[in-house]
Amino acid sequence: MRGIYAIGDVTGEPMLAHRAMAQGEMVAEIIAGRKRAWDKRCIPAICFTDPEIVSAGLSPAEARAQGYEIRTGQFPFSANGRAMTMLSEEGFVRVVAHADTNLILGLQAVGAGVSELSAAFALAIEMGARLEDIAGTIHAHPTRSEAIMEAAAKALGSALHI
Repeated sequence: MRGIYAIGDVTGEPMLAHRAMAQGEMVAEIIAGRKRAWDKRCIPAICFTDPEIVSAGLSPAEARAQGYEIRTGQFPFSANGRAMTMLSEEGFVRVVAHADTNLILGLQAVGAGVSELSAAFALAIEMGARLEDIAGTIHAHPTRSEAIMEAAAKALGSALHI
């Protein structure tokens, strides 16, 4: 990996432009008299490295540390059609879900261009998606985003391409 960098504020939280923009909007709305609350359940974190790394929500270790019984599914880009056509098969997508409810707790990915998956990761968590929601959503082929669907299917025990 080249160019890894991590910058944190005094609380140890990573300093992210997208987080700062959301907090600025919230402060402006509060000043304008609107009622707002900060919910930082899911702010994706990205390392723009080679390969890229993206994480949203909880990792398996973080979920277990918080007392969750989990199930995970991981899908390698070596089995993803788009990654193969782009000759960039290194990496994976992983989903972390609550074992009883299948509620998505976190998603992580490593690979070329995975920063583009960050919105889908954050949306899945913010909307309260379950493994069945992700696995049952038709994803365009061939795209890297298919790996999200495949990881969810694998966590459910029904992956097609592994």
